[in-house]
Amino acid sequence: MVHSDDVYGVSGPSIEADSDVNEDRHREEQLDDSFEAWYGEIEQQLKERADLANVPPDNVFDSALALDEES
Repeated sequence: MVHSDDVYGVSGPSIEADSDVNEDRHREEQLDDSFEAWYGEIEQQLKERADLANVPPDNVFDSALALDEES
């Protein structure tokens, strides 16, 4: 029985609902793969940013000359 003030019919007796009715296992795997790829890309960007900010402790110009000599 639905209460008269229950406009949406949610206050009545409890109903069991299956949340997996529209489950698509392949879609779930795609979402997992997509998230992992995105997260890996973020990690790569953070590593590249750290590499760019990592400067040698000695004089940068002297280090650049040493790099040119090594090449």
